[in-house]
Amino acid sequence: MNYELLPLYNSSEKILKKSNDCQLLDADGKTYIDFESGVWCCNIGHNNKQLLKRINNQIKLSIHHGYHFRNEFAEALSLKLQQLIGFENGASVFLSSGSEAVNLSITIAKHITGKKKIIKIDNSYLSAYGYGQISDDNDSLVNVKYNDLDAIRKIDFNNISAFLIETGGASVEMVKFPDKEFISALIERCRENNCLLIAEEVTTGMGRMGKWFGYQHYNITPDMVVTGKALGNGYPVSSVTVNAFVLSEFQKNPFRYAQSHQNDPLGCAIALETINILESGQLVEKATATGDYFRNKLEKLKARHPQKIKDIRARGLMLAIEFTSFVNGEQIGKQLFENGFVVGSKLNTLRFLPPLTIKNSHINSLINQLNKMLADKYQ
Repeated sequence: MNYELLPLYNSSEKILKKSNDCQLLDADGKTYIDFESGVWCCNIGHNNKQLLKRINNQIKLSIHHGYHFRNEFAEALSLKLQQLIGFENGASVFLSSGSEAVNLSITIAKHITGKKKIIKIDNSYLSAYGYGQISDDNDSLVNVKYNDLDAIRKIDFNNISAFLIETGGASVEMVKFPDKEFISALIERCRENNCLLIAEEVTTGMGRMGKWFGYQHYNITPDMVVTGKALGNGYPVSSVTVNAFVLSEFQKNPFRYAQSHQNDPLGCAIALETINILESGQLVEKATATGDYFRNKLEKLKARHPQKIKDIRARGLMLAIEFTSFVNGEQIGKQLFENGFVVGSKLNTLRFLPPLTIKNSHINSLINQLNKMLADKYQ
């Protein structure tokens, strides 16, 4: 293998030449169906023509403007996100990556509350670096065990600034959704102790789970919402949107935060158009319908192979199939790639987060291939 690129993650030897909607074409002319949406980014499909037109128009006008100007796209995008979230008189800031946005939201929470730690569920992935990074050296994190009500009672809330809730972690344990009772109990304790609630929607937002945001599956009202990934449909743009209370507290005691690509007109124009396409195409609603179809197909596959499939987990178009110890899930994932299907695989589990434009025919092709593999290899 050549190492022109620093090998920070594993990839195949295949070179990608073209992306279109749910399909990828490599340099050898082989086509793949993408059940990962890139890195869970392309909710409206790769190279969406309407979005490309918007990008081309905006590139001719302005890509980046620095600190001396406002731009209409950033302000319109902030208002749109507040509308989707249900905030009034709040505010937003737009950055490049989800990790940046997560860490800024934590910085704001610590600054406002004067407290230094945050709570997360132990199977949540918040950030590649900084306050949200999973690391033994990160003394900002307090991890609470997934769905463990007793663990909540043992938490010392004296120095907790915020609870960052990720409602469908796709990274650490491959698509698990916390129980509503667990989330309600944890939020109740947080509110009793004046902790802020930050909805970490980098992966679960923009219609992925059949609602605009994953937290909307729970009866909760966040103080801040963080988005990324699908907000730009593959273009790097992220956001922190705060409610009126957080904005008011920040205005009383502000701090300066500036980086090169903050509130850039191109990124904000792309995000606005992405939201427009999601709305006009009713893709959030379709995520529910297509997700139900996908889940039903996986459940039927489980019924055909009860000794080989342990669990099916699904909410909208975030799904996973967990195999029993009799099946090598990572091997299945590699075989699927060889047969033209891009999926995630880890912990004997396959993960599916396809574009919200995925067709039932694509799902059928995947299910048929999985059925064949399980029948042929694991007798």
